[in-house]
Amino acid sequence: MKKLKKINSQLTKKILIGDLFLIFFFIGLTVFLTLMLWNFPQGEYLKIQMGNKNIGTFSLNQNITKVIDGPIGKTEIIIDSGKVRVSKSPCTKKYCIHQGWINQLHQTIVCVPNKMSISIIGNQSEHDSLNY
Repeated sequence: MKKLKKINSQLTKKILIGDLFLIFFFIGLTVFLTLMLWNFPQGEYLKIQMGNKNIGTFSLNQNITKVIDGPIGKTEIIIDSGKVRVSKSPCTKKYCIHQGWINQLHQTIVCVPNKMSISIIGNQSEHDSLNY
């Protein structure tokens, strides 16, 4: 019985001011880093590819609908005030439609059955790495 009371008293120590400071510091640091690192820039252009062929590059600052002919049918792409999405597709699973709106740099929507991809790009091409 005395051992049990001793163990309970060791487990129920009080939280000190320094402990609270560390807890709030790390919570604040986590929130700050999350907000800073997940802030991706807006894209400026839309690049549409069909397989290895570049269909075109379009500005995101317009309101148009593009229809792209693919191997299995027509895919409809809507560009609306800085964002883009696939609205109609002949594929069976419709993952490209469920992707929804994209507007940030390096976001991509792919329709694998129709061999079509659309990507948000910026002013200049960026390289992840350079090879010789």
